[in-house]
Amino acid sequence: MVKTVVGLEWFFVIIATDVAIFFLDISIREDNVSIGFLYTLPVLMGFFVKDRILQSTIVGISIMLIIIGCFLPLPAPDSLPVFVANRVLSVFTVLITGIMVYFRVRLEQTLGDALANEKNASATQRAFVSMVSHEFRTPLTIIDGEAYRLIKIKDIIGSDDIEKRASSILYSVTRMINLIEGVLFSSRAQENKIVLQLQQVNLNNLIYSVCDRQMQVSGRHVIECDIDKLPVIIRADSNLLTYVFDNLLINAIKYSSEGTVVTVVGHVEGLYAVVAVRDCGIGIPAEDLPKLFEPYFRASNASGFSGSGVGLYIVQTFIKLHGGRVTVDSVVGQGSVFTVHLPIDGPT
Repeated sequence: MVKTVVGLEWFFVIIATDVAIFFLDISIREDNVSIGFLYTLPVLMGFFVKDRILQSTIVGISIMLIIIGCFLPLPAPDSLPVFVANRVLSVFTVLITGIMVYFRVRLEQTLGDALANEKNASATQRAFVSMVSHEFRTPLTIIDGEAYRLIKIKDIIGSDDIEKRASSILYSVTRMINLIEGVLFSSRAQENKIVLQLQQVNLNNLIYSVCDRQMQVSGRHVIECDIDKLPVIIRADSNLLTYVFDNLLINAIKYSSEGTVVTVVGHVEGLYAVVAVRDCGIGIPAEDLPKLFEPYFRASNASGFSGSGVGLYIVQTFIKLHGGRVTVDSVVGQGSVFTVHLPIDGPT
């Protein structure tokens, strides 16, 4: 595959070639069609120019020089018809060559984009396989160990021990179910199969409910909720928004130390309800922020925490379906703030 060159230096080299051919043309002044065909050389050199405007400029300059060359000076009257015919043929040759160069470079760029997409798809698949193999192994190991232990000590085990081990098994099963649901949501989102079920949603109650549930599950963090300035009712899909705020709070708790405070604050900006989830956790490296909402991507400092890498991708997808947006501000070691903007009247 020909490698395209970006920059004006190569463009000026081509123009210099064009001008050199022009001076050769007017110095020889033969009615030989081969002189006219020399003007295709700079156009062919356009293979190495990526910019379409520069390619068109090269073709235009070549044609202009061919036409100017007709009059410097005019050939003898008896050879004029052949001379003009050769010039017209040269112009058409340059045009056809320019079109070929254009589509050739365009095809190269298309193939390059397809190759890049294929590499991204392969990388995503590898990340998915790695995530599934790692994330499923831990809960399955817990389930296997607890079940084996229950069988082994079934005659001497007490009720408290049974409850403890059963709870561990249930937690592991719930973790696997959440992982599977996340992967399914991600697959449906990538195939554009998520359908909004719009209704009048009490946003305050929804967020308070999510906060209460996460407080009960965590028990080791404080969640402060200040959303009285939010509009009470918005037009949205309550199930999708529940997933969004559940995920943001789960992440805020997971990546924060025990006893720290997670804050949920809401207000109105114009036609949007704005909800910010702030934590005091490990933060996200600046170089990871641009990829944070890609499927199966995890920040470089998150390797010691469980997770599938699909949650934030789904969050962004759900918010975009509502016609909103989600942004993140983060400093390593100081925490992160995820801010959700939701149109009050729903998607337009």
